[in-house]
Amino acid sequence: MSYIEENRRVIQKLENHIYFQPTITVYNQKLNLMIRNGLTEEEATRQILDYLNDILRNSQQMVEDIIQERIDSGIIRDASQARKSVAGGNFQRLVAYGIIRNILVGNITREIVVNVGYKKHPLLDRYASISVGNSEDRQKPDSDVLIYQYQVEAVSPIINFSCKTSLRERAGQTYKWKLLVDLATCTCPYISMSENCPKNIYNLQYDNSRRVIMNFVTADLYNEVNQPQINGIINFFDNAYITKPNGEFNNNNIRCFSNIINDLNEIYG
Repeated sequence: MSYIEENRRVIQKLENHIYFQPTITVYNQKLNLMIRNGLTEEEATRQILDYLNDILRNSQQMVEDIIQERIDSGIIRDASQARKSVAGGNFQRLVAYGIIRNILVGNITREIVVNVGYKKHPLLDRYASISVGNSEDRQKPDSDVLIYQYQVEAVSPIINFSCKTSLRERAGQTYKWKLLVDLATCTCPYISMSENCPKNIYNLQYDNSRRVIMNFVTADLYNEVNQPQINGIINFFDNAYITKPNGEFNNNNIRCFSNIINDLNEIYG
């Protein structure tokens, strides 16, 4: 199976997800409007990444209707829990869907695969798992969307995305993992000279033969990105993106999500 076929398989899986179908409908409506307004399909497919929060909001009522129908039919019981789960899940799916659409129109020219909705991924088990001392406990990052090069013997970076609808959601697991990785991969010349160095104290075990790039994507539904304390969250990630266009935020430490296209082509170039 080629990387195109694998990405089409993921698209088909997303299209079959009942709660995500309204979001795809709104995505396509927005895309077609951008094309009618003069953009090429390639330009529109790139630029729409900066409007994913609008797409998420505009599909909310249709998603709510599906939830209510399933409540009425007895398929689900707790509407509030369903709303919370669906909102977060749909944003993750939308991030993956938007990237794959850019692969399929040729904006992303590298042979990469986008995964979403997995419970466990072997690449994370092997390359993003940190053990502390002799403990059996292994630390892994928060992972919502995963991108990697479609080659059996690939040694290129793995890109891991933490996708949050708002900045209120906790990212403690990611903070801890990133700090542990920084310690485990530290090459400070004084490590061997001090038994009190945290790297020596905790005896961290980590396979860094493939780099794991930790990215953060937010819809920022509550307009929190301009708050000064948000930079403390953003600084723990290699890259931070927002699914809003320029002009709707003024934080220089986070970029519009459409920048992911050039970033992916550069990373896997």
